[in-house]
Amino acid sequence: MEKHIIDVINDSDKGYISFHQFMEMALYHPYDGYYHNESIKIGAQGDFYTSSNIGDAFGRALGKWFIYLFSSSNLPKCIVEIGAGTGKIARGILSAIQEQSEAIFSELTYFIIDSSTYHQKMQKKHLAEFDCISYFSSLEQLDELNGIVFSNELFDAFPVHVIEQKQGKLYEVMVAVENNKLVEKFVPLHNEYIYQYIEKQSLHLQENQRIEIPLAMLSYFQTLSKKIHKGLLITIDYGYTTEEWHDPIHQKGSIRGYYQHQMISNVLEKPGLMDITTHIHWDALRYGDYGLENAVFYGQTEFLLACGILEDLQNTFSSDPFSEQHKRNRAIRSLIQPGQISSHFKVLIQSKQLDCSKKWLFDENYQKYVKKSSSP
Repeated sequence: MEKHIIDVINDSDKGYISFHQFMEMALYHPYDGYYHNESIKIGAQGDFYTSSNIGDAFGRALGKWFIYLFSSSNLPKCIVEIGAGTGKIARGILSAIQEQSEAIFSELTYFIIDSSTYHQKMQKKHLAEFDCISYFSSLEQLDELNGIVFSNELFDAFPVHVIEQKQGKLYEVMVAVENNKLVEKFVPLHNEYIYQYIEKQSLHLQENQRIEIPLAMLSYFQTLSKKIHKGLLITIDYGYTTEEWHDPIHQKGSIRGYYQHQMISNVLEKPGLMDITTHIHWDALRYGDYGLENAVFYGQTEFLLACGILEDLQNTFSSDPFSEQHKRNRAIRSLIQPGQISSHFKVLIQSKQLDCSKKWLFDENYQKYVKKSSSP
């Protein structure tokens, strides 16, 4: 992959490419990109962990909440998951719905949109028992979306532009070649779309401050929002608000590489062999012109507690620490304990053509439903 990128740069008119172009190739090249090659990416043998890898508790909590949403409204009985990874969340959701509501499960359709050929192969293997699933490689294959549309750790892997303030001027950080190695190159910023983003988001960079500009995320989110006719849009990810981006702790931006569970600060190393990720810009999704209504913006721990995840904790008299209930109890505690994975994530819930409020999403009736459905 590195040789391919070097060849592209050497063949270019300017002798460099943007960080966006570099990430696009490193992550999504159809043959050698990180998300398309055959290497294991998630879990102990991969490069990083996600909430879905901590047992099935995350998916089951979503599934039980989805049952309530479908049964308490005229929400179309369709779930759309964008970027489904290995399919673990989908399995948890569908298993919970199948066990607890045959009526909803019998009417349910489940769409998975994922451009990764590797992940689609994993999904079809792990979800073979569910006939309600249809698979798509791009958003463009669907004309309209209805029901519940959600993603987990999707936008943090979108290609970004990178800019930096130096000597009172803004520069775009490009990728060039020096001694047959990939290196950064600073070029005065001329991209009008980046200038427009900076102004709209009220970003004020300090001297030597670096930040990622998520133009690809905005474009995708705009397309996604237009395709939703009626339903909920749920975005789960890690990121910062504009106010948080101005904190000095984020002086060097957030772009990172992960290789065999080690954080790599120089993301130009090992292209195609490691994950590259950035923290997303939450306010760009919350306050853009998307035709969506903002309903809830929670920390993931608060969200899971509101979903009733604690109701899945069960007393067990089994002496086997590897029993399913012991494993599920450990997974739940790992998801909600302070300082664990959920403390780094937030959940944005938006709606379209739906009378949606925080009270409806997580009201007392839902809590009663959770307790009833969780009782032996």
